Amino acid sequence: MKIKSWSNYLPGRLAIFDDKSFKNDVKELISNDMIRIINKKYNIPPTLPIPTLLNNGNYLYAHFGYLPSWAKDKKSMNINARSESIFEKVTFRESYKYRRCIIPINGFFEWEIEDKEKTPYFVKDKEQDYLAIAGIWDEYFDNELNMNIVTVALITCDANEKLGKIHHRMPIVLEKKDFKIWLYSESLKETNSLFKVYPSEKLELYKVTQDVNKVLFDEKSCIERVEKIKKGQQTLF
Repeated sequence: MKIKSWSNYLPGRLAIFDDKSFKNDVKELISNDMIRIINKKYNIPPTLPIPTLLNNGNYLYAHFGYLPSWAKDKKSMNINARSESIFEKVTFRESYKYRRCIIPINGFFEWEIEDKEKTPYFVKDKEQDYLAIAGIWDEYFDNELNMNIVTVALITCDANEKLGKIHHRMPIVLEKKDFKIWLYSESLKETNSLFKVYPSEKLELYKVTQDVNKVLFDEKSCIERVEKIKKGQQTLF
């Protein structure tokens, strides 16, 4: 499948290498842990599996890239949905009503573009080791695999002041006290109220290696801080 440059989206790369704290915080919400021991991933691009807690109690690996059940092919895949219009779009509306999920990540990557050069940053929570991202899901029949797969999209909003310096959008981050509301509430007014911009003071972002640009590069060094980026370093985008 030919896809656009994922650098145009946010977040287009994720990291999830430790879900212990998240699983402890949602243990009463998980009825079927299909992941058990997480597969550490430091640079997840769209189409790869990401851990997801569905509102039916299943904690499983889902396809990073949302496809509604009625999609004819994967060309209509979306990796995120805008919070401002999710309840209006035909593609997302039903899933927003009935199939919401939480996607735990340890952080995500975004790129600062200056003078045609792209500098990657890692974005994480300052106070805890994961971000609980609001998402939607659906089941899609994958002809290549000859089976149904769970597909997910992250929900985004306007970026906070800190992240807004490098990108205008950011994911919706849920507070622990709102997990049950997001997963189970039948009131769209109540779930809409969770579409808040995560405060700048709760986020940390720092420069990381240009190796993040390589889709197949998946090492711990992806999330390690670097002080300087060499000018003229090539990226894949």
